[in-house]
Amino acid sequence: MRATPLMRLLLAVVHYFKPGNGRHGSLAADPQPRIDALKRLILQIHRLYGQPAAVLNHCDRRVDGVEDGGGLVDLRVCVRGDCHVLDHLDELKGLFQPIACETEDPRWLGFAAQNVLVQAHQQAEASGQPYDYIAYLEDDIILTDADFFLKLRLFSRTFGNQYLLMPNRIETLEVQGQLRRFYIDGHYNPAVSSQYRQSIDLNFSMQHLGEWVQFEQPSNLHSGCFFLNRDQAHLFAASGHAAVVDTSFHGPLESAATLAMLKTFQLLKPAPSSGRFLTVEHGGRNFMGLVPSLPHG
Repeated sequence: MRATPLMRLLLAVVHYFKPGNGRHGSLAADPQPRIDALKRLILQIHRLYGQPAAVLNHCDRRVDGVEDGGGLVDLRVCVRGDCHVLDHLDELKGLFQPIACETEDPRWLGFAAQNVLVQAHQQAEASGQPYDYIAYLEDDIILTDADFFLKLRLFSRTFGNQYLLMPNRIETLEVQGQLRRFYIDGHYNPAVSSQYRQSIDLNFSMQHLGEWVQFEQPSNLHSGCFFLNRDQAHLFAASGHAAVVDTSFHGPLESAATLAMLKTFQLLKPAPSSGRFLTVEHGGRNFMGLVPSLPHG
């Protein structure tokens, strides 16, 4: 039986922290939540998709290596100056590569991270060792699904590379009485995305594990991240939108994560009824904090 090629992932994480009293976690007074979120982000990616893996042989008191589908993880954390918490992650050295990005405005760091992705993608293509997926993540986006990239692959094979699936961001139960899953990117300012949403009236559904999964094109297509397969990475690199500073989508942070995707692809998300199909977890709980009271479980 022919072995399945190991997956090669390139991920650029946009990380910025400067103590303050801002509304974003990157400007909070206490760095610990940012440290915890970034640490969890890095560890989860390697736990779910990296190598090596092993099985414990109890009879022989031995650890045996196993090929279980994990592959190469090239994780690059993009920072600006000394505004970061990487000094608190000494135990994770070797799991990521810090990338210094000097930008005129710190809020433009995400656009520099796009450039990091495109350049690394093109270098890998030229060397004959291409990445299967390239990804952009804000520094508080946590992946928890071992089948995340398999689901993305199924989606693109079903609908084509002109459609890009964005995950639903969720915040999850932390104390008794909160919702188990809180989808934080609900209906918001449709006028900003209306010119890019050309598939609202189309029906998108596919089967997965014997169930039908529904997709839609809502007003809020921001996820704080994006994931492109190899062909989509080619399209993005050639689009003329990569690393172009355009902050017209809500603001600089949202624009860096989402606007170039809107300009290049038709974006979809799992519909609410299929919301759990593809999710990422928001490392904080600040969206839950916007609501005075949440339903009890």
